[in-house]
Amino acid sequence: MPSTTSTRKRKGAGNIQKKANGSYLGRIRITGYDTYYYTGTSEKDVQKNLNEFYEKTQRHEIIARKETVNTYIERWLENVKRHTMKPASYDRLERTYNRQIKHSPVGRSQLGSLTSMEIQALINSYTSSLAYSTLKKVYDLLNNCFRYAVAVRDIGYNPVDGVQLPKQENMAIQPKEIEILSSEDLAKLEKAQYCLYSSGEPRYWYASAYVLIANTGLRSGEALGLTWDKINFKTKTLTVSQNASRIKNRDGINAHGSKQIIVSTKTRSGTRQVPLNDKALAALSHLKELHDRKRIQSNFVICTSTGKMVVQSSFYHIFQNMQRSLGITPVTIHALRHTFASQLIEAGVDIKVVSQLLGHSSVKITYDTYVHTSLERAFSAVQTLV
Repeated sequence: MPSTTSTRKRKGAGNIQKKANGSYLGRIRITGYDTYYYTGTSEKDVQKNLNEFYEKTQRHEIIARKETVNTYIERWLENVKRHTMKPASYDRLERTYNRQIKHSPVGRSQLGSLTSMEIQALINSYTSSLAYSTLKKVYDLLNNCFRYAVAVRDIGYNPVDGVQLPKQENMAIQPKEIEILSSEDLAKLEKAQYCLYSSGEPRYWYASAYVLIANTGLRSGEALGLTWDKINFKTKTLTVSQNASRIKNRDGINAHGSKQIIVSTKTRSGTRQVPLNDKALAALSHLKELHDRKRIQSNFVICTSTGKMVVQSSFYHIFQNMQRSLGITPVTIHALRHTFASQLIEAGVDIKVVSQLLGHSSVKITYDTYVHTSLERAFSAVQTLV
């Protein structure tokens, strides 16, 4: 391109440069469109052409840059989000895109021409098949991506601004009631720690691990990431500062499958000290005895019989099989955490203290999850007095 002699901003759209040969080069950049260039013999002629281009884009008479929403989201995920999020959180964000957006009409739309009504139609289409929490992830992903696009002037406005999420009570799939173990099932779980085969080997290797969770409220990932240096038998406390996380394997060009890593706790509130009651201390002592008996050289409190880190999916499936074997009504591992929290609330422990022990980021999460359930049980109990 020939050298230019001057550049100055105009009152009209775009800017104009006077070239060394006496002609004028105009340039205008409209969000969502490729940069437009025009060369003319006079500044007035160039400015008129730029203004006409601008007016046509506002009337949508010119097709916006041919980039699909899918292409833009994928670039945003890889170049912006991947390096600012924890691996597991990024995996969840990517799954939301792949499952709910990528193969939808919204994903196939042109970035510069997508409307609020098209996104609203996508949101509405999922009200009968997704839970509210999952639908909100779709909304948040699109909103955050388009807010970024506006900030860097790739589009002129955020179409999600005009989109409304449905009320949770209007969703076809309603939140499930939290599961907790009965006192009878908890007793079976505690006794299982001491069940042995005729050979003297423990029948349920991870029984004490499940008892520990039921008496500390740890998340399963936090329990699997717990190390012995975080246990203080003198002060009867344990410190939660990391957790085991299963993430997509992205190492190398041909990487596939998943891998388990140890990462710091999700939030600042997640890093906490948890007091140990007698049942938790007994469970830890039993785990220590198993390690000593097998001469396991591992810093993980919960590990395999060979000292390796426990895979989360295996930890879950073993719990399901163990419950069937013991005659326990099947629940998820997370129900052990729910049981711990529910027992504290029923015992009259302040909701703020319960929230701190669970590592919730706000008391509202604790209240919304547990207090209404506690009130329902209290209501049922009162009815028996009539």
